[in-house]
Amino acid sequence: MLKKGKETYKKAKSSAKRQITHQIANLPSLENPPDKGECRRIALWAFWTLNMLLNVIYMGMSFATCSRLVKNFDDLQLTIQNHTWRAPIAAAALGATMVLVFNVISCIVLVRKSINRSGPGFGYGFIMAWTFVMFFYCLLCGLVLDAFSSTVQSDLESQTSWSGYYTEIYSGTVIFAYICSGMFIVFFLLLVVFQGGITKSMGMYDATTDEKRKLELAAVARYALENNMPANHQAVNI
Repeated sequence: MLKKGKETYKKAKSSAKRQITHQIANLPSLENPPDKGECRRIALWAFWTLNMLLNVIYMGMSFATCSRLVKNFDDLQLTIQNHTWRAPIAAAALGATMVLVFNVISCIVLVRKSINRSGPGFGYGFIMAWTFVMFFYCLLCGLVLDAFSSTVQSDLESQTSWSGYYTEIYSGTVIFAYICSGMFIVFFLLLVVFQGGITKSMGMYDATTDEKRKLELAAVARYALENNMPANHQAVNI
């Protein structure tokens, strides 16, 4: 009876080994271990700093333009209605305000991610989506301001206290609105590309890869358990 039990155990063990070996062979292994990802973090912070510096220039020029437009609002004697003229004022004020809020919140999110050494989460995804929206928002503000450039040059300088200096600032605001728009779309692409690298640097993986790793670890654990079983079996017989 004991001999028959040993033969049955050996057959079961051999069958289990074949199944585990086949299962491990069919599982795609992780060829490259997760890197530290520090270069990705540095590149992300470097581009954020560059984008922030350009945004500061845009905000200063935009707020200056808005302030001067408001001062000359009552002196306007244009062929268009004053209600329509509020469009460039709103574009200058809201564009700079939105850029300011974005830089403050994105800085807070990125600093928390760097200090806590945590992977991308809701905050990271929110900043990514907001960056994509800011691309269109700055582009829209630039288009609105650009549409009134001819009116500023032809009417404001002759009918109000608006000088050529303010016209140059106005033109600079339009140019930097387009520049910031391009920087935001590049920043969005960097956030998308670096998302996987930052996740791996934290030892985190996506759902598919994580499931594969769990299966591999389970197979290895079962294989190790099978190798320990003969010793336990002998101990029981003794």
